[in-house]
Amino acid sequence: MNLTSQTAGQVTNVVIIWAVYAVTHSALDVAIVGVVSAISTVGVTLPAEVWVDRYNRYLLLLSTNAVRVVCLGLLALLTEAYGFQLVVVIAIVTVWSAAGELFRSTNYSILPDLVNQNEVANANGVTQSGTQLVGSASNVLGGALVIVAGAALAFVYGAAGFALAAILSTFLFYRSRTSNPQSKPETQKQRMMGREIKEGFRWLIAQRGFFQLSVSAVAFNFLFGLTNYFLVIYVSVALHAGAFLFGAVLASSVIGGALGSLLVGRTNAIAHAGKVWILVYGAVSGSLLLLLGLVTVPVVALVANFGIGFAGGFAGIVWLTAAQNLVPAPMRGRYFAIDGLLSFIGGPPSIAAGGILITLIGVVHVFELGGVLMLVFAAVFAVMRSLWMLDGRPRPDISY
Repeated sequence: MNLTSQTAGQVTNVVIIWAVYAVTHSALDVAIVGVVSAISTVGVTLPAEVWVDRYNRYLLLLSTNAVRVVCLGLLALLTEAYGFQLVVVIAIVTVWSAAGELFRSTNYSILPDLVNQNEVANANGVTQSGTQLVGSASNVLGGALVIVAGAALAFVYGAAGFALAAILSTFLFYRSRTSNPQSKPETQKQRMMGREIKEGFRWLIAQRGFFQLSVSAVAFNFLFGLTNYFLVIYVSVALHAGAFLFGAVLASSVIGGALGSLLVGRTNAIAHAGKVWILVYGAVSGSLLLLLGLVTVPVVALVANFGIGFAGGFAGIVWLTAAQNLVPAPMRGRYFAIDGLLSFIGGPPSIAAGGILITLIGVVHVFELGGVLMLVFAAVFAVMRSLWMLDGRPRPDISY
């Protein structure tokens, strides 16, 4: 289900961006579609993810995949019948992005219910590495489909991918109904949504080390977005290279991420979740970003981006598994909603800041600055004992 959803989503993203620019020749229109998608995602994050804790999560998986089938089916039909219409794309992207965000939190929340507790890290690693590799290949596939078949048929491919994901999530839904039906007290469904959201924030703040990890993620993600989004400029300006090397750099990062994701389950990293997060995602990634700024050589770029991908994949699975182990099952939806909100805070604003800084001081200096600040923040968070000693294994004292 994850692999088919990933390929459908990545192909659709590529086709939409390409089609908007090819038809309108306006970077502003591309930006508008991106902003609408981000606003839709953030707008639905907190209220919609309460549903993950209220209702049957298997049914939510089925529903979100079905909604995305309808969205892309409509987009394919309308594009074929009336041509490319920006207003139609914006309207459909709004619904499609909202469904995608609900799918994300539901998907993260449901995985610990499908495997044994000691297999959660391996399950996350297999899923993450698979979706990374499929996503990378689907970017190329999206471009090829546009050239060979056109945008409308590329949207049909996306609809078919989500349809297959819906079929697979239907199997999960019926299996849950027969083997382990999910029951939710009626009194919980009737509670105020605002109260449930506040309850999620209060729980996270009370978990001192885990809360500090969430705060550190905002800083690390911001600095990472400050640089990583502009790799195309780095390759072009700093390395004086073209599209081939840019593709190779992206591929090295994806391969590193896939390998890092798979290795977590073979180590004892979950028991040292705080240290791994600070040292691997903060310090190692920061050092490699600084290296990219100091040594502008193609070989170094390939090796460093492989290392950055590996660090991100490894630390990301450690965080995800720790979250699934430590967050009570009735609150997972709200936690991953809060995580999505914090990711947005650390994401799009960093891209805007990166664009401004690159204009002012140049891309190489921005990579140097990003690397130094990553190391500084890693040192700051390392002195927070609750985060440094955070154990991501399940604990009996975790309560709802």
